[in-house]
Order: sequence, then C-alpha cells, then structure tokens
Amino acid sequence: MTTELYILGLAIVHLLLASHAASSQRGYRWSTGPRGEPTPALTGLAGRLERAARNFGETFPLSAAALPAAHLAGRTGTLAL
Repeated sequence: MTTELYILGLAIVHLLLASHAASSQRGYRWSTGPRGEPTPALTGLAGRLERAARNFGETFPLSAAALPAAHLAGRTGTLAL
C-alpha cells in the first residue's frame, strides 16, 4: 500500500470519528431521525471534530479522487499531486 492510500484511509477514519462523536453526544436516535428543528451545538471533543470535518470537507473530495488516480497511474511519491 502506498503512502497516498494510507493517508486516504486515515482521512476516512477522521470523518468516521467525527460522525461517531456527534452521534455519541446527541444520541443515535438523533442520527437516524429527521433534522427539522435546530440542534444545540456540540461541545468538547465532538465539537472540535465537527468543525475540523467541516473544514476538511472543502478539500477531501478532490483528494479522495486524486489519490487513487495517482496510485492507479503509478505516479506516487513526494510530487504525486
């Protein structure tokens, strides 16, 4: 496994941890229910992970597409992207 795919895996783990932390604080019933009414802001680690995941969402789609493409093309390394 190349370093790029390892980093992509860690990015997915980061998003899963943020989702789990939010569900743990708000409850899993909230996670599966409708989002009609406003919810209170997350606090502590869950809040920090949510803010980081929102910021990460700006660049993650491009990376999620480019890293496997670089791996398949055999263009991995320090100047892959």
